[in-house]
Amino acid sequence: MNIGQKQTWWLDAVIFSGLVAAFFLELTGVSAHQWIGTFTGTLAAIHLTTHWSWVSAVSQRFFGRTSGRARLYFVVNSTIFAGFIAMTGTGLIISTWLNLSLSNASTWITVHITASIATLLLVVLKVGLHWRWISLTGRKAISRSTSIQRKPAFSTQTPGIRQVNRRQFLEVMGITGVASLLALTTALQSLQSEQSFASAVDTQTNSDSTAISDLTSTDALENGECTVRCNRGCSYPGHCPRYTDTNQNNRCDYGECL
Repeated sequence: MNIGQKQTWWLDAVIFSGLVAAFFLELTGVSAHQWIGTFTGTLAAIHLTTHWSWVSAVSQRFFGRTSGRARLYFVVNSTIFAGFIAMTGTGLIISTWLNLSLSNASTWITVHITASIATLLLVVLKVGLHWRWISLTGRKAISRSTSIQRKPAFSTQTPGIRQVNRRQFLEVMGITGVASLLALTTALQSLQSEQSFASAVDTQTNSDSTAISDLTSTDALENGECTVRCNRGCSYPGHCPRYTDTNQNNRCDYGECL
């Protein structure tokens, strides 16, 4: 499937926007996060199909006669696509859609966040490699009409890519860098929060095991003891993907007595 340069630019812009938006789980909520992630992963697959002829040609000549730049692009693009597969796959496993009962859910969430961070960093690298094309095509895609400027009779400039200046490079990388930095900051906070959650659950599990060994279940109920699977006290959906409130008391079920 072949599409024009402007259509490719818009497709890539939506993919990048969706990837960044998926990092802000606390703002979007779990449900929207899942839809954004699935939609972005689907667009990434479409992006691959639009460049399949290039992928096929380079893969056949990867160890033969081809340029080093083509090999670099191939490795970066392949790794990014593998990252999207990892993000989408782990995202579906921990999603509320499948609602799987996972004994190692914290590990799956950690892998999901780590794959997302690595993929975003690779996307930033890809933007850096293609910043000239992004700048030139972006101006054509965004502007409603292109004005033809009269050139001097003896111009020392060459048309096309060489006219892209330093300011345009800073525009492309500045927008990409700021958006990615905000997303990565949120992701690192989520990763740290997940590690703290796993540590708290382990501590609570060990404490519960000790209490159960000392008290029978009947004695525990009489003394008002209970098992709490999470002591974070989340009272709203959003940041924690495990949040659930089946009794609708505005508190996560994992923070209440079993």
